[in-house]
Amino acid sequence: MLSEANIQELVNHGLNYIVGARMSNLPLSWIKEIADHLNCQEDTYWQKSTKRGFLICAYSAKRAAKDKSDRTKQLQKAAGQIAQPSSAKKLKFIKEETKAKLTLNQELIDKAESLEGIKGYYTNLDPQKVTEKLIIARYQELWQIEKSFRMAKSDLSARPIFHRKKENIEAHLLIIFISLCLAKSIELKTNLSLKRVKEMFLEVVDVELKDRLTEDKFLKRTKISQELLKLRELFN
Repeated sequence: MLSEANIQELVNHGLNYIVGARMSNLPLSWIKEIADHLNCQEDTYWQKSTKRGFLICAYSAKRAAKDKSDRTKQLQKAAGQIAQPSSAKKLKFIKEETKAKLTLNQELIDKAESLEGIKGYYTNLDPQKVTEKLIIARYQELWQIEKSFRMAKSDLSARPIFHRKKENIEAHLLIIFISLCLAKSIELKTNLSLKRVKEMFLEVVDVELKDRLTEDKFLKRTKISQELLKLRELFN
């Protein structure tokens, strides 16, 4: 999604976008400017117009703590590899001077420290019309889309079906989408996970009894829990 070609396709189709930025690819002068401007302050923003749209950067103390922890672990691994060089793939923060001599890449370490806690976003939404805070909040809602994919694959057991005709493909996608809409509706109305709702319904078992003499049929159902009765009443 970060390629200029993909972003241009979105623009050509008249679509707005918000995508994450690879901060480590930015020029060092930009990184220093961003770090100095944000100054480890939350609710402070830095922006710049670029070929990929507006670049908006913000600082998060929570993200900074994670970045520092991750970097510390990576440096520990790097120190171990420097002490015992091997033919294995070189770790981050390591610079190979010769095949037998490895050193820490201080320039890369300094860049990582400057970017600690900083996250960037590219968008074609005008920050003069849509606030930076709202743009970042919308991007952070991405987890809901990812959750929907997980629901479709796990709870709804949606799997690829190799249709060949366009109408069959579209019908298959429509069924999955409608199922997902119903699932989300159930979750929002009940405050229960779809998994729990499915378990509740699966606990109900119908048994059909048949009188061999009269051929009459009788349907017996296992006792329905109070929780499920409340759920049924809610949807009725």
